[in-house]
Amino acid sequence: MVQNTADRVNLLVAKAFLYQGSRLLLQLRDNIPEIIAPNHWGLFGGTVDEGETPAQAMKREIEEELCWVPPEPKYLLTWEAPDRPCTTYIFGIPLTVPTSQLTLTEGQAFQLFTFEELTQVLLVPKIPRMLPQVVEAIASDELSAAWQEFSTKNLTWGISHSIKPKLKN
Repeated sequence: MVQNTADRVNLLVAKAFLYQGSRLLLQLRDNIPEIIAPNHWGLFGGTVDEGETPAQAMKREIEEELCWVPPEPKYLLTWEAPDRPCTTYIFGIPLTVPTSQLTLTEGQAFQLFTFEELTQVLLVPKIPRMLPQVVEAIASDELSAAWQEFSTKNLTWGISHSIKPKLKN
């Protein structure tokens, strides 16, 4: 039996663009067919629990997934899923520690990417569409300069796996 969309509860999710200098830290999602975008590079984050604000959920998720207490997340935008009842709150968080101080507890790997490197990996599809607005909202000089330089190259978003990920232990 198909359930009416109006009868389903809207899922609330918090996701983060973690950035360090001119690079973004992404997570290689697990290879589980039941999840959205398995084996794609995506954002850290997860479901907003009852009684939590999206910002609180974001901090909790980062602590759980990377064993790191991040600074206060900066709200950037809200993404409404066109195909299911889901609202995603997108935050920007500066990565204030070296990646060697992070411990991955969820996903297959994590890695810092330049914008150009992102064109060489399989990304969660909404990331390329969000990047211009996200970079502008984060308002980091280094990230903005890197985006401006990247934008002049007319590169397309590819799907090869030429960049080797750092796998979790």
